[in-house]
Amino acid sequence: MNQKKTTALLLGLTMSLTGTAFAAPTDQAQDIDSRIAALEQQQSNLEKEIKELRHQNSQLKNQTRSQKKQLSGLSKSVKSELDRVHISGFGRVSWDNDNIKGYTDRNDNRRFYLDLKGKFKVNDDWNFNFESETNPRYANYVMADGTLKSHNGHDDEDGVIQRVWAEGKTGVVNYDIGRRWRGLGFQNILLGNETDGAVISTAIPKSKLTANAFYLTPTDKGYDFSVYGAGVQGQVGHGLQISAAIAKLNIGKHESMGQNVYDTTKTFKVEGTDVTIKDLSGTIKGGGDFKWWGKVPGDEQYGAFNSDSGFSIYYTPGLSGKVDASGTYTVTETPSEYRNTAGSLGFVLSAMWNPMKNIFLIGDYARTNGQDYTVGEWGANGYTETKYDKHDCTALRLNYRWSNINDPGSFQLYARWYNYARNINNLVGIFGDKEWGALQPGSKGWILGFKYVPAKNIEWETFYEMATAQNTLYGHKNETYHRNFVRTMVDYHF
Repeated sequence: MNQKKTTALLLGLTMSLTGTAFAAPTDQAQDIDSRIAALEQQQSNLEKEIKELRHQNSQLKNQTRSQKKQLSGLSKSVKSELDRVHISGFGRVSWDNDNIKGYTDRNDNRRFYLDLKGKFKVNDDWNFNFESETNPRYANYVMADGTLKSHNGHDDEDGVIQRVWAEGKTGVVNYDIGRRWRGLGFQNILLGNETDGAVISTAIPKSKLTANAFYLTPTDKGYDFSVYGAGVQGQVGHGLQISAAIAKLNIGKHESMGQNVYDTTKTFKVEGTDVTIKDLSGTIKGGGDFKWWGKVPGDEQYGAFNSDSGFSIYYTPGLSGKVDASGTYTVTETPSEYRNTAGSLGFVLSAMWNPMKNIFLIGDYARTNGQDYTVGEWGANGYTETKYDKHDCTALRLNYRWSNINDPGSFQLYARWYNYARNINNLVGIFGDKEWGALQPGSKGWILGFKYVPAKNIEWETFYEMATAQNTLYGHKNETYHRNFVRTMVDYHF
């Protein structure tokens, strides 16, 4: 017998000793053979089952590996899709205390603020972006005439998407196309504003500099001009960086920069031949031949236009009275023109120097070739003239350390000095950044401030400004005063 038969025989004998004790030898041999055959069959069946189970186990392992690959691929695909979208920004709580005089409202930037940005990956070379600003103001504010007002309702800064632009490259050339906030120089005093347009840039070989060319159009309501030019930015020495640009306007020195939609003239027109104006006081301009038979405002006599068919009466602030006329009566409003206060050309020179550990010096100088001009006004003190004959702006800054929102406990101390030329359009440079009203044209002085990071992604900034500023109220534009301004704000980055 082979080994299998011997094993089976022993098992069979053990399992059936009782039943075979008195069996005949022949019957016993036959019974052992049958039992051996049965056991061999069972063993064969077991081997088949084991083989099948091994086959099934191999299939399950293959399926598991396949599923793991699929899950891994799906995970990578989901992660890849999620990586294509990046949302960031910050929320701010801000409080101002300002004694500014003029048509810029006091404390109008006491506000809650949300800056939400999105970046969408198109491919390895291009992204498309958006920015949304929500800017609810919460405080009462004082108008130029002393009227106290409150912010009610909503405007176009409440949660809409204001800016969209594309960023990308082809080879060594980078592109920035669309509507976004852009600046020139480290402190943005020549240009720092929302603009439509394009910026093209490329690295300068064998240097740490980048050259750029731009064509930009400010988006502020009423303005209608563009700026184009070229610049360079980057490191030029140990601890020294520069940023310089020259900008050309697409309008001449004596051309309009656009229409001031906040300063309009009302025209009252009657299609007829005769009109009488009663109880006149104030100032009036009109078309046609105007004859006034009264002697003083409020006189019972009247004046009249007697001219060809049709005439116009231009009212100015302070006019009151009565118009009696026959014919069709219409009223139109005509915006005044923005005087070109920037000229046709401007430039900015800017530098940032790190002479020693934790010390940074930043300086910007910007100038335009705008025309000198004088504005005459009748005010409470009689007739005055204000000269606008300065066309450069300077900003200097000293930083001790930099704050870092990823490093709780980090801080920054800074001192700033600035001197900005007067501008009848309330512009800095061509369209520079006034930093939410803190830095006004016709103003010079100091700002002392700090930034502190109490916890990760939270930054607190406070500064105090003391400056000699220009009063921009009508009839007082030749006057200056001491401006005191405090701002404190907390930013929550995400």
